[in-house]
Amino acid sequence: MGQYVIGIDMGGTKTRAAAVDLEGRVLAARQGPTDPRDPRRGLEAMAGLVREVIAEVARNAAEEGGEAGQPGAAGSPGPIAVGLGAPGPLDVAGGRFQEAPNLPGWNGFPVARELWQALGLPVLLENDANAAAVGEHRFGAAVGLTDFLYVTLGTGIGGAVFMDGKLRRGTSGGAGEIGHVQVDPDGPVCGCGRRGCVEVFAAGPGIARAAGKDRAEEVFAAAAAGDEAARHGLAVAGQALGRGLALAVTLLDPQAVVIGGGMAEADPAGLAVYLEAAEAVVATAFIPGGRKAPIRRGVLAVNAGVLGAAALAMEVAARPASLPPKVVDKPWGREIWWAQTDRYVGKIIEVRAGTSLSLQYHRQKLETMLFVDGQGMIQLGDEAVTVTPGRSITITPGTLHRVRAVTDLRFYEVSTPEVEDVVRVKDDFGRA
Repeated sequence: MGQYVIGIDMGGTKTRAAAVDLEGRVLAARQGPTDPRDPRRGLEAMAGLVREVIAEVARNAAEEGGEAGQPGAAGSPGPIAVGLGAPGPLDVAGGRFQEAPNLPGWNGFPVARELWQALGLPVLLENDANAAAVGEHRFGAAVGLTDFLYVTLGTGIGGAVFMDGKLRRGTSGGAGEIGHVQVDPDGPVCGCGRRGCVEVFAAGPGIARAAGKDRAEEVFAAAAAGDEAARHGLAVAGQALGRGLALAVTLLDPQAVVIGGGMAEADPAGLAVYLEAAEAVVATAFIPGGRKAPIRRGVLAVNAGVLGAAALAMEVAARPASLPPKVVDKPWGREIWWAQTDRYVGKIIEVRAGTSLSLQYHRQKLETMLFVDGQGMIQLGDEAVTVTPGRSITITPGTLHRVRAVTDLRFYEVSTPEVEDVVRVKDDFGRA
């Protein structure tokens, strides 16, 4: 047993974490509730699941080695990266939530950074539906497909688009958000703030609410048992899903629609009522030549999200610069290099109170600083600017600048690729 990655599938009500080897085999998995309102508590619970998974893999490796504490023949196992699939909308590049309707307390929370710090492993954030689509494409029902729409059904409804064999995220990372396609402008208010979205009718909470039940599972079970009211409710919900899918099929002309998510594991007889209603509407979609886009059920079940997130983490782990973060001690504090690619460099910079960086400028490099902790000043040319948490400053090439820390100061710096173009005008070794 050798190295592996961690895949996390974070939903509106449940979070699942798994250790996945580089061949796509699940080595260990844990599941727990998602805290939708307290990101600090929710993050610690998520990190706890990961630690439990890591501990189980280590125990299994020790047993394979024949003695407690002894690694197996292939060497001591260890996680090398984390992939996290989470409900959108997300700022994937910034590693944070934007306005996730089903996780209101997490809006703006820098989950990738915080989880990285909690676990000491590089973390890649991705939309949960995108991650699950990657899982089905690499290991499941979408193997061999080049163009398909993936839809995840659960507390919310998400989607992902594959075209020409590649995941398409869109300009803001929201491609495939089928749950927020409006199908009734006079319908109930959705969690996104708009009215009559697919999600408000066809996701689990909407199905339960319309039937007067606590959980959608009860509605599916009742429909399977022949309850006509439950069957009618599921048909109405399926038609709403079908209207959204029909629009997407007309626009995208996919080979198939692949369905996954927790709700896809509902009672099969009840699920059939729901999906048959959706399929009947999708069949009316216009596709050149009269071709139909069949609806396929995913085959990875609860592991679709974790396997997809793990597959994305494998891509990150394959980049040597991302493993592990490089820490460079400085007279004024330290730099933590968390990313270095051919497009950008990312650092966490920590400056001790009463010290400063060099007075310098760059001939070519463009850099943006986001201040997250502490107080200080930054000199920009002849101007002195106060910096506090939340302040973002972009420094263009040729701008003379210097950061001074009043209290311990911490900020993120993302810049164009590192080049030897710095001109240090004054460097007094960290003394402010």
